[in-house]
Amino acid sequence: MQLSKIRVSSRPFAVSLSALLLATATSPADEFKDCYQIEDIKLPEGVPPEVGGLDFAADGTIYVVLRRGDVIRAKPSANPDDFQWELFASGFHNGCGIDVVTPSKIRITQMADMTEVEDTDGDGKADRFTRFASGWGLSGNYHETNTLAKDGKGGYYISVGTASHAGPTFEHVLGEFSPEGRRGRNYSSVKWKGWILHTDDKGKVTPVASGFRMANGIYQDPDGNLWAGDNQGDWKAITPLYHVEQGNFYGHPASLVWDPAWAGKDPLATYRKDLDAYNKHRTKAAVELPNKEINRSAGEPYELPRNGSFGPFAGQLLVPDNNGERISRVMLEKVNGKFQGAVTQFIENHGLRSGNHRIRFSPNGKQMYVGQTVRGWGTPAEGLQRITWKGGTPFDIESFKITKKGFKVSFTKDLPDKLKEEKAWDFSSFTVQPKWTYGSDQENERKHEVKDFKVTDKRSVEVELEDFSPGKIYKLELPKDVNSGDDKSPLQHRLAFYTANELPE
Repeated sequence: MQLSKIRVSSRPFAVSLSALLLATATSPADEFKDCYQIEDIKLPEGVPPEVGGLDFAADGTIYVVLRRGDVIRAKPSANPDDFQWELFASGFHNGCGIDVVTPSKIRITQMADMTEVEDTDGDGKADRFTRFASGWGLSGNYHETNTLAKDGKGGYYISVGTASHAGPTFEHVLGEFSPEGRRGRNYSSVKWKGWILHTDDKGKVTPVASGFRMANGIYQDPDGNLWAGDNQGDWKAITPLYHVEQGNFYGHPASLVWDPAWAGKDPLATYRKDLDAYNKHRTKAAVELPNKEINRSAGEPYELPRNGSFGPFAGQLLVPDNNGERISRVMLEKVNGKFQGAVTQFIENHGLRSGNHRIRFSPNGKQMYVGQTVRGWGTPAEGLQRITWKGGTPFDIESFKITKKGFKVSFTKDLPDKLKEEKAWDFSSFTVQPKWTYGSDQENERKHEVKDFKVTDKRSVEVELEDFSPGKIYKLELPKDVNSGDDKSPLQHRLAFYTANELPE
């Protein structure tokens, strides 16, 4: 055989290489539908679908406590219409918190106490109901709901809501009554309303922190940090997210009537007269969520799985909106030893209902279940939805960090040319002042010119702002019609807000 007569064509290789390069250059953009799927889970016929709380057993069974009194459970199925629901327990008074201890034992926070419920004979129905913890009062007002978070040691944190002026206090109440606590728009006429409490594994209850209007959900992260949202209203300027620590006061004075340090005093009257003293006493929110643009009514904070099983943004906090078709995403950092950070949206619309206030991930972390209910206001929406990550990566802000002179913002995909231009970055700021009125207008509004701008890598920019100072909420508004620089994925959310309580030292 003569080697000179052997012809090896390079054309197939060239064609294949060209095809590969073309495919790489034209990889399809990630639309929302490529990233997440939202499904409506069908609940049993005739059951009011007002979800108070939800949790999973280790075997994957989902348990749902409904605000009308029932606890139902089912093994999730691929078909959202094919959950085989069964009644596990009934008779609860507005249950809004649930912990599945074992498949046969659960604990529920209802209006008057925390109840342990057990199926002792194995027939699939609860037959033993035992009071696990109590000690907070009950006035009869509809607004005094409560929920729980596990403390990791067999005990729980319990958030107890204040009463609303829109509902009465009954003539006969459970526990001690406070005439001073009965005053105000949202009030604390019976014990521990507006507090976060702790119960140990034996049911012993102790107070942790005061100053909450309606912490509709609390959460302890894997590092042991306790988080609670609250709802805009009296003494809540907009929607806050708090890092909760022992002994702190978080802003709503009605709860202080149960603080021994305030015995014989009227906290509402005191702080209406002296906002300076009030501001010195209260612990500020780690992150403020503007109620119109981001979140009108904070539900239960919950962390995205840190192992990435649910896609990007691993370890960031989600805050569902009980009065909007959206779930907010919080990007936290520690500055001078204290938590603060930024917020944008995680999901807005796309088939997500309103009424969102509870979140749980399936045991494998690949699906998120969202429980929904209405409180007589806002857009009617209730039930259970399931969100599945489909593998795509949305083009969005991945991190938003403060610097001494401005911010560093990073994205999930490459920057387009438009975001490499200084003029694309629109920053402004404002402040808010909580007080006795319902909510607060944005005060001290102003624009901030970009003094210095640099692209630090293919996905990040740093900006230095004119008149950059702490004590403000900074708003970033990005341009419309922005697509990523690599695969042309559309930017999912244009707005983000950073709560700059502190500047780095």
